[in-house]
Amino acid sequence: MGKLLGHQIRNHFRNNWFIPVLPVALILFGVLFSNVNNKIGVSAVAIGMMALMFGYFAAAITVIVGDYNMFFGDSALFYESTPISPSAKTFSRFLYYLIMFTIYSLYVALICFLFMTAPSVDGGVINISWADINELINEVGVRNILIGVAWVLIALFNNIISIIFAVTLGGGKKLRRFGLGGPVLVYIGLGMIEGAVIYVLDKFDLFTNIELFLNNGDVFMRGMGIGILIPMILETIALFAGVYYMHKKRISVS
Repeated sequence: MGKLLGHQIRNHFRNNWFIPVLPVALILFGVLFSNVNNKIGVSAVAIGMMALMFGYFAAAITVIVGDYNMFFGDSALFYESTPISPSAKTFSRFLYYLIMFTIYSLYVALICFLFMTAPSVDGGVINISWADINELINEVGVRNILIGVAWVLIALFNNIISIIFAVTLGGGKKLRRFGLGGPVLVYIGLGMIEGAVIYVLDKFDLFTNIELFLNNGDVFMRGMGIGILIPMILETIALFAGVYYMHKKRISVS
């Protein structure tokens, strides 16, 4: 599994190296050239920041397309014949999406942080100390942060496995004639089913709203409580099982 995962990551950056490089090159060019021509320098930095934001979404698309091509495109025969168990292949793909999301998220966050804290033309700079961070944590509350992180992780895992399920089912024999349209159709259909289930459960008043408060009493977050998390967790488990079954079926057939 480790070799397959490593190959997936290397293959992505080998074919899409310009996605992380281009924004940094534009921003650095703008910062350095601003001493020569401020207007051109500022424009280059602005274009670099736009490339950073659009590049994030482009990276997500290339990850999905690369995963599809690897297992259901021109290279499908090679990767399907790789001596690796269905469970290892399933978790390798899941970790691939998760690692790529983490890499690009940290990359964008780091560039934005450096951009905000860099000295401005008038010499100003945003100073962020550990004391400021601790003050923010104390104001929000550790409990609220942990709950927020748990919600984000559950939603993230659910979205990743939903995409993998859509790619796997959409790349199967029945939908392969649609190309990349197959996974898109499956993902849309999955979203419609999720919406219908949520609608029905909501009609039975099974969802409970929850409010998280800051230490000063202000509302930190409003949203659906555990009623929405349980179906999401069950769906995540079911989609994992579905992807595993489809991998196992392809291996047994081949």
